[in-house]
Formats: sequence, structure tokens, C-alpha cells
Amino acid sequence: MSDTERVVEIRGSRVTLARFRTSDFDAVHAFASDPVVCQFTTWGPNTAEDTHAFIAEATARMNDGYLLAVVLDEDVVGSAAVWTTSQGDRTGEFGYTIRRDCWGRGLGTEAATLLMRLGFDRLGLERLAATCAPDNIGSIRVLEKAGLRREGLLRGHVLLRGQRRDSLVFGRLVTDT
Repeated sequence: MSDTERVVEIRGSRVTLARFRTSDFDAVHAFASDPVVCQFTTWGPNTAEDTHAFIAEATARMNDGYLLAVVLDEDVVGSAAVWTTSQGDRTGEFGYTIRRDCWGRGLGTEAATLLMRLGFDRLGLERLAATCAPDNIGSIRVLEKAGLRREGLLRGHVLLRGQRRDSLVFGRLVTDT
């Protein structure tokens, strides 16, 4: 496969989740180095070296999930991942990052919905969870609009730039309607 071919994993009405290509560096670095985009993430803002390492990881095959580009009109506007946390329990988690100029357009909600389809349909998971900071209003809206239920607060859940941060946890079962 050449670097110009994009391998699509799943298509939505506006966005596609597809494998990253090494040529995606500029598009990825644009959002991964943005301090506003990274304010709630445990990574970033990225240096060029960080972004090259991310793309190298993203272009390698994952055995327990997917790490994909969020593509809108042939442009990479974010990243999205879903992975298995317990094969025996058939549980997993997912997360996403969307470029700042694309916020508020429903792209995160569509990406989250596609990630859940991958998790339930292809990975055979029965429960998916996602977390976000209690003050990340945009992600709270994305997760609620995607049909997840707010399940609780994980106190001191992540270490973010040297400080413990709480996380809200959202979940969805394959049987939820």
C-alpha cells in the first residue's frame, strides 16, 4: 500500500475513521500542538518529535483496538481510538480529539458513535466507557449526544501536568437503546 492510499475502517454521514498515513504529519501536528485542544488531554501540546512518534504508533497495527484519523472532506481533523480493556469482560474504552476550528459541528459526536460501532460490532465488546474532565463541557455534550450515560466521578483519576484531575465516567452497553 502506498502512503497516498487511505484505508477506511468505517464511514459516517460526514466523517470517516481511517488509518493514519505518515503524510498526515502536518494535519495531526496542527491540532496536537494546539494548547487549547490539549488542555484536557494527558498528552501535548506536542513537539514535532511527539507527533512523529504518535504517527509511527498510529500507523502500526493495534491488536486490541483501533487508533484512527478523523477525516472530513479528505482532511484529517482529529484522532479517534477504541480499545479493549478486558477481553474476558468484553469491555473497552474510547477517546477522540477534534481540531479546534471543527468544534461545535457535531463531528466529535459522529466520531464517538462510529467508535462505538467499531467497539461493539468489530471488537465484540459489550460495554464501552469514556472519560472527560468535569469542566470539559464540549466532551460532556459529545458523550451525552452519542447516547452514553453519566455513571460517576473518578476522583484524582489522571495526572495532568503534575496535578491530579478528576474525571467523569460515561458508559454504554451494547444492549442500551
